[in-house]
Amino acid sequence: EEVLYLHGLGCHGAASWAGFAVLRGRPALIPDLPGHGRSDRPIDFDYTLPAMADAVAALLWETGGPPREIVAHSLGGSIAIHLSERHPELVRRLVLVEPAIDVPEVRADDIAMAPEEELEQGGWDRLLAREIAGRRSEIRLCDPRGFVRCARSLVDHAARRTSMLLTEAAVPIELVVGEHRRYADQAAYESAGIRTTRLDGAGHFVMHDAPEALLATVGRAGRGGAR
Repeated sequence: EEVLYLHGLGCHGAASWAGFAVLRGRPALIPDLPGHGRSDRPIDFDYTLPAMADAVAALLWETGGPPREIVAHSLGGSIAIHLSERHPELVRRLVLVEPAIDVPEVRADDIAMAPEEELEQGGWDRLLAREIAGRRSEIRLCDPRGFVRCARSLVDHAARRTSMLLTEAAVPIELVVGEHRRYADQAAYESAGIRTTRLDGAGHFVMHDAPEALLATVGRAGRGGAR
């Protein structure tokens, strides 16, 4: 069975997931999300979580449409949660790796607040300059408007539903986090029967920091998962 892997904000599929998919040794579909990597970047696309979920659903229907196991990181994890609500027929299991569930307080200097009309007048260069070199090289592959709109999608009204949708999802879910992650609604996830696995020594990019430990966790989910 082909596994769908979804990457996070400012990333692209291969850099995030190709190494892990090879390690796992199962057929894999590893797309670039809209506005990222080599994917389309339509100027009239709003990049909200529901819209991104619908775009992923369209891809899954084009590639056969059977329910998939979805392994998703950060922004991709939030998209996967909305996908499970909007298109449950396409989701067999979710493995959410450091999903972007909590909605932070927005500050004036946040990416989500960057004026789109200034991106072509130096605003994009200023955003890139804030990133470390490794991240900058990936983010540079993004569409500037798409990147900012995706950042905005993590703090808007749809994002504020993500945690609730997670507790209501009807599919098996494995939540995998780095050693420092604590979600505001963690107790609610446990009450909903969502198993959380915390991997010592791992930060936000769990698949890079602890691939073998993640492999063991994903393998466990593949034998039945949580819930």
